[in-house]
Amino acid sequence: MRLVTAALAVAALSASAVAAVAAPVHVDDAQFLAANRCLGLMSSHTLGTPEAAALRQFIKDQSWGRVSFVYDQADALRDAAVRQAGRSDPDLRARLTAERDGVCHTFLELETTTAASRGAPRSIQ
Repeated sequence: MRLVTAALAVAALSASAVAAVAAPVHVDDAQFLAANRCLGLMSSHTLGTPEAAALRQFIKDQSWGRVSFVYDQADALRDAAVRQAGRSDPDLRARLTAERDGVCHTFLELETTTAASRGAPRSIQ
């Protein structure tokens, strides 16, 4: 009887661990705004990458439950990033490229986690 109880306890813990790993990630408002800035960089003509589609999906998944002010700020940050990326200043472009290749890729990693939790195929490689 103890063996059955122990086996059930292990099975319950295993199931809860799998559910915790597969739980979708929800970012806070500051991270949501940063992701929108990254989308602006990744979708600009000069710094654009094919990964912008995956980031766009991540932002779409993260959009629920936010106040309108956050959406307005997200739009403004995205537009400002596109404008900055279009400038010809080589120092600015180097900083923006480093931001795109550094901070922005963390959101792509979160998108991979979120896509896996909803059972979707991986959108980035």
